[in-house]
Amino acid sequence: MKKEKIYHLNDRTLKYLSLAQASRQHQYLGLPGEFKTRLPQEIVFPNMDFGRADDFYVNDEGLVIDLEEESEDVTERTLEKFTKYVLFACYRYGKTYLAVLCRKNPKNYPECYEYAPSLFIKPHYIHIDQNELLEKYDNINMKVKSKIELTDTEALDIAFVCKFISKEYAQNIIENLVKAFKDAIIKDKILKMDVGVILGGMIIKNIQNTTKQNKLLKMINMRHIEKEIHKIVYDEYGNVLDAKDEEIEAQAKTIQSKDKELKSKNNEIKSKDKELKNKTNEINKLNQSHKEYQEKIKQLNELTDLNTPEAKKILNSLLLL
Repeated sequence: MKKEKIYHLNDRTLKYLSLAQASRQHQYLGLPGEFKTRLPQEIVFPNMDFGRADDFYVNDEGLVIDLEEESEDVTERTLEKFTKYVLFACYRYGKTYLAVLCRKNPKNYPECYEYAPSLFIKPHYIHIDQNELLEKYDNINMKVKSKIELTDTEALDIAFVCKFISKEYAQNIIENLVKAFKDAIIKDKILKMDVGVILGGMIIKNIQNTTKQNKLLKMINMRHIEKEIHKIVYDEYGNVLDAKDEEIEAQAKTIQSKDKELKSKNNEIKSKDKELKNKTNEINKLNQSHKEYQEKIKQLNELTDLNTPEAKKILNSLLLL
């Protein structure tokens, strides 16, 4: 039986997914400013140990956002870790804002944490309430069935209910929201594409059955979304990308030419090497002959009578050399 291939988002779509998810999540959570660009997540602590933040990015005002997700209680140890992240981000990138997505209700978490006598951090806690997510899920289904246009926030609900919903409900809710997305009225084409690509990522992450996964990706028209991403990228950055493509093509031709030149030089070196080897063999033979010649002359010099058979034999050997 032929095994069905697993669908994979291509490299450009994965990069777009990462950017769309970060920027739309920033918008969805109501964090300050507008998302601008992501930053490296890697952290080096003062003791040279390595760590990794959940998400570092900068907004349009130059403020760095450190967005962390916590499924368990936020303890003093957790806040100490976050403080180190903030200190690193402040030193490496600039002024930093700490936001913490909490699966559990943060009402009893400390509003302010004292890391040192003169150093305090104040996290912005955001509670992901499962009941609220289920209410949003019901609202989407109702509006889609009633053929009512979704607001921007409701459109984003499709993506982020799938992202934040508990694992026990995830598969069923994702399947149903895929069907809702297929029929949803979302006028903003870019928003609809962003929701679709985030939804595609959630399908691949949460649906293990390959057949079902591919079926759902077809339902949201993932191939079309990939084409739209490609078109948008070239509409916005076409000149730059075309120039880069030309540069890459020119570099490829140069490399091909250099490779041909290198092969030619390698053949030339091999030929020279063979010639040198032959000459070395000739020199070795001449050295051997010279050595034998000197040995025979020495033998002749030791003889008193050159008319003896032994002397004639040595002379004949010399003639052959």
